Amino acid sequence: MEKIRPLNQDDWKRTQVRIPQDKYELLMTYAERNNLSLNTAMLELMEVGLNTKIEGKSGRSIYFNDLSCIEDYPKEPMHERTARVEKMISKLFYEHPEYQLINIETLNDGKKIRYWYSIPRRESFRD
Repeated sequence: MEKIRPLNQDDWKRTQVRIPQDKYELLMTYAERNNLSLNTAMLELMEVGLNTKIEGKSGRSIYFNDLSCIEDYPKEPMHERTARVEKMISKLFYEHPEYQLINIETLNDGKKIRYWYSIPRRESFRD
């Protein structure tokens, strides 16, 4: 197994960046929401921005998904089935903070939940 040397200070360039207050607040919110340090958040967002420019894919793609609340757990009360589906949806957006929930609705008297969301176009299989 190949041994990987951890990065040290010689592997980095130090710089100072001046950021407008409103952008700084957005950056801090992003870092907190994703449990990142300010430095890691900046690097992650720079990578996304640079990859978007290089690959030429910008913007977002919109999708929807339908989830059945009745098929898998027929003996549970409907409110428990709905709660189970809601947890599945919450987990998806927690694990993929780059996804944005647009709308969520119930169909067929609560037997189905449809949610609309957008993802960065660079992740879209359609483009």
